[in-house]
Amino acid sequence: MTNAYTQYSKSVDSELVQPLQNVTVGRRLVYVTAPKGFGVTSVDWGKISDMSGGYVSYGFADGNEDMIDVALTNSKVPVYWKDYKVDRRLYNGWMINNTDMDVSAAQSAGYVATATEDAAIINGVTRNGTTYDINGLYQGAGNNYSTSADFGTYGNAMAAIAGAKQLMVDDGIPAYNIPLNLALSSEQYGELEKSTDNGFDEWPKVLRMLNGGSVYPVPSTVLGVGTGMLLPTPSVGRPYVDFFLTSNFRTEHGVDSKHPDTSDLYGRVYSAGILRIKHANAICKLSNI
Repeated sequence: MTNAYTQYSKSVDSELVQPLQNVTVGRRLVYVTAPKGFGVTSVDWGKISDMSGGYVSYGFADGNEDMIDVALTNSKVPVYWKDYKVDRRLYNGWMINNTDMDVSAAQSAGYVATATEDAAIINGVTRNGTTYDINGLYQGAGNNYSTSADFGTYGNAMAAIAGAKQLMVDDGIPAYNIPLNLALSSEQYGELEKSTDNGFDEWPKVLRMLNGGSVYPVPSTVLGVGTGMLLPTPSVGRPYVDFFLTSNFRTEHGVDSKHPDTSDLYGRVYSAGILRIKHANAICKLSNI
């Protein structure tokens, strides 16, 4: 019977993974590694320190060497998950009649698990809501462009992006020359969508400033109202930050061993991975926008 549950899980996975990847925000903001295996419970990784300036001369000389200083960090890999149940008689009916399964329960649970993973990538991993065991993009940002000019007024979004890019460039991040993504709390996303002046929308000008990047809305429950962040797109951002994925979205199913023939089918949707910020100054949070 175990093989039947395994096959059922694989069938659910085949219909589940793509819809979940379509709704995730966190994985669109950072480079995601290939899954390393659910058994990987921790990872060693390094943050490379900044180097001193280069030299110019008419010949080479000693003295221009920097010792590459890597601050090694060991982090436990969190699991993001949600449990659910499937009526046993309904499950048996699917198996007997060989009908298409209803994966709505798994998808609903998957969306919840995805939201939890998004919150970890974007804000961080916390068990009490205030202290972060692992910083997400916003909590771990090395730059902060703070302004009292909210996005409800035309031009303020462009000014904030320009200010953030300057901070990043001054820290050695080529923000003027690489594609950038802008993540905004849902309220500020809505303000930017409708920002206009004499018939001229601000949205296309913001996109031009992102050098080919995109704007993403984040629920205000994850990224608080009045906040956002600017960071390199995954295509160029791997040296700065990535999401070390150990398990992509998967399901598992089983029954209560006390009633193996009649108990409901218990399901679980889960993924596992950890955000690794290697160069914090490549992320600029926007506050009071």
